Amino acid sequence: MKKSYYLIVILLFASSPLLAQVDYPTQIQPIFNASCTSCHGSNGGVNLTSFEALMGSTGVNYGSNLVVAGDPDASGLVDKIEPNPQFGNQMPQGGMLQQSEIDLIRQWISEGANAVAASNEDEFTGPEAFKLHGNYPNPFNPGTQIKFDVPVAAQYTIAVYSVHGQLISEHIGSASAGTVQVPVNLSGNPTGIYFYQVSAQVNGVSLLIGTGQMTLIK
Repeated sequence: MKKSYYLIVILLFASSPLLAQVDYPTQIQPIFNASCTSCHGSNGGVNLTSFEALMGSTGVNYGSNLVVAGDPDASGLVDKIEPNPQFGNQMPQGGMLQQSEIDLIRQWISEGANAVAASNEDEFTGPEAFKLHGNYPNPFNPGTQIKFDVPVAAQYTIAVYSVHGQLISEHIGSASAGTVQVPVNLSGNPTGIYFYQVSAQVNGVSLLIGTGQMTLIK
């Protein structure tokens, strides 16, 4: 079960935008300032002095804007800074950019060529893992709430058992990513200790979130 749990978490978060995006003002513009704007800093033609100027620049030979957001291979800017460009010589003429700088520019364009990097905090503020917090109050009479985290939208199942292993009740629902609280009422059951198991279903895979013990006192 543990292997299945960690595998699904890795797969889910590998496709999530949790890594910081490239920031144009602090990571891309300094490259242009150091190597490009001495030749491409005028109001006419290719202008690399600012984000707005760059995004408004058109490659005459390419017949389109120098930057095609989301597609570095279609961007004339990338073609000119990489070896063997389609038109003319590789830029900048005063010395080629380092490969790490070229890769950074490609990454920035692939991410959408944004003016500023998207904040990770804005993109994801929920829990980062499946986690059972327990139930409160405990002991209780006759109701309590079972609290747990889901990092992605999921179906959940809460099964409540007696100390003899008999299934007392089952609660099935769905939840968005975040902290979930599910009320459980055992008014029709005698005083005693009960156990519960919380599981989630994501993309057809069942994950055990955790198990807990609670005490009903009447």
